[in-house]
Amino acid sequence: MRRFWALARSAALEALAEPLSAILFLVALLAVHLLPVFHLHQFGEAGRLSRECGFSALLVFGLVFATSAAVHAIGRELESGTAAAALARPVPRSMFFCAKVAGVLAAFALFLLSVAGATLLSVVTSQMGRIVTQGDVLVWGPGVAAGAGGTLLAFALAALGNGILRTRFCVGACLLMALAQPVALAGILFFNHSPVPWSLLPALGVLAMGCSVFVVMAGALAVCLKPAAVSALMTVAVLLSFVRPLRAVMPDINRFWLVDAFTSGGTIPARELCAAAGAGALLVAFWLVVGSVLLARREIP
Repeated sequence: MRRFWALARSAALEALAEPLSAILFLVALLAVHLLPVFHLHQFGEAGRLSRECGFSALLVFGLVFATSAAVHAIGRELESGTAAAALARPVPRSMFFCAKVAGVLAAFALFLLSVAGATLLSVVTSQMGRIVTQGDVLVWGPGVAAGAGGTLLAFALAALGNGILRTRFCVGACLLMALAQPVALAGILFFNHSPVPWSLLPALGVLAMGCSVFVVMAGALAVCLKPAAVSALMTVAVLLSFVRPLRAVMPDINRFWLVDAFTSGGTIPARELCAAAGAGALLVAFWLVVGSVLLARREIP
C-alpha cells in the first residue's frame, strides 16, 4: 500500500502541476461567480443560473482537466519510459494503473471541492441579491467580491509564493483557489446568515461520479493509444453520452445531470441519487479492470 499511495500522490501532483490545470481552475471558478452578474432578466427563481453555472463548470472544465490529466499520467509515462522504471520494481501492473488513476481522481476531487464551494456561495449571493434589491434580478455585491476576489487573491498568492519561496506555482494556485471558496463562503455566512442550499452537494457528487467514468476510460485507452487518438475518442464518447449513450460501457450523462430537479424548490429523491451513483461506481470499476488488463498485456521495453 505504501507504493500505491506513493504512485497516487505523484499522479495527483503531476495533474495539478500542469499549466492548464491552474487556468482551468481559475476560469471555472470565475465563471461560476461572474456569470450570474449578467443575470439582467427574469430567469426563474433566484439562484437558478448560479446552480447551472456550477454544474456546467464541473462537467465542462472538470472533464477537460481530469481526462487530460489521466492521459498524461498513463500514456506519457508509458511513452517516456518512467512506467518501465516503476514496473521494474515489485509493483503489479494493475496496482500501477489503479494508483495512477486514483491520483488523478484525487486531483479531480479537489476540483469538485472548489466548484462546490463556489456554487454554494454564488447561489447564496443570488438569493441575497433578490432580497436586498426587493425583487430585482441582481446579485449581492459583497458575495461576488468575496468569491471572485478570493479566487484572484489565491492566484496572486501562488505567484508570490513561487517568486519568494520557490513553491510550485500551478500546484499552489490550485490548492489555494480551492481553499478560497469555502473560506469565502464561511466569511459571507458569518456576516449574513443566509440559507445555504446544501442539497446541491449530493447532486454535484453524482455528476462528479459520472465524470469519473470518463476519466478512468481515458486512462484505460491511453494504455494502448496515442494521446491525440484518446482525446478524439473521448470527445466522441462525451457527445454520445448526451444523445445515444452505450450504457454498458459509458454513462448516460442525462441521468447524472440532476440540477433541473431543484427548479422551483424541488428536491431529488434519495433513491435516484443512489441509483445514479451506483451506476457510475460500477462503470468506474469496469474501466479499472479494462485498463488493468490492457496494461498487463502491453509489452513495455
